[in-house]
Amino acid sequence: MESQKVQVLMSTYNGEQFLREQIESVLNQTWKNLDILIRDDGSKDQTREILKDYRDKHSNIHIYLEENCGVTRSFFELLKKSDADFVAFCDQDDIWMEQKIEKAVAKLRQEQGPVLYCSNKILADSTGNPMHQQDSRRRRPGFGNAVVECICTGCTAVMNRQLAEIIKTRLPDRAILHDWWSYLAACYVGTVIFDEHAYIKYRQHGQNVVGARPGFWGEVRSKAAYLRKNRGRLKGQLMDFAELYQGDSRKDALVQRILAAQYFPGRVKILWEREIFRQSVLDEIVMRILFLINRML
Repeated sequence: MESQKVQVLMSTYNGEQFLREQIESVLNQTWKNLDILIRDDGSKDQTREILKDYRDKHSNIHIYLEENCGVTRSFFELLKKSDADFVAFCDQDDIWMEQKIEKAVAKLRQEQGPVLYCSNKILADSTGNPMHQQDSRRRRPGFGNAVVECICTGCTAVMNRQLAEIIKTRLPDRAILHDWWSYLAACYVGTVIFDEHAYIKYRQHGQNVVGARPGFWGEVRSKAAYLRKNRGRLKGQLMDFAELYQGDSRKDALVQRILAAQYFPGRVKILWEREIFRQSVLDEIVMRILFLINRML
């Protein structure tokens, strides 16, 4: 039923290079009952002029020109403004396939309660052409994964109203990213769908490098560097989550066991923690080593 509305939430910041192509791909969706809410996070280039031009031409585009607060808070501000049946996150520099929203809504309608949909993506170069290297791994959603890893790339995420209402009333101060927090919350209170199909060209450009270090040990170093980058931030995210989400004793206890790994007895115990997992064996090994040497939290 296209009587149900979808709101696409886009946060922009100095995105003039690819912004028009992205907006056009959203406007060309097969799902027509669609609004686009765009919050500009203090751009200094021509982004705001581009947004004003689209707003003046399309009645379903609503823009908010505000001060810089960072991408995570910017998306949360948009989520607070949302009121549609379904809500989608959108980056400023990708290309959506025309059936992206339609496919997501079809999956969401099959579930009951709070639901988050996310999907695979096609890695594309700066011109939008698919790259030779693609990530085709299968993903297994779960709370034990969400506490240590995010498999929900924000630009693929669509949630139903029930989940959006829960998240917007329990917003954190220390979320690593809006998509990771949404994945974590959805795994706690509801259902997560991971679609193996891809309906988005995920543009790689600038400093966004995929597989930069060749060889096994190069990959190990890359994964360790990525996990270390979130050191401290992961602890803050989990502490906020423990305060805002309570009531499931098993999941609550898991969060506390992970937080306890900042101290020596907990670091040893976490090595044998069977409920937490990352999506690849190599990621699992690197994660547990970083917990042991106190470089994860």
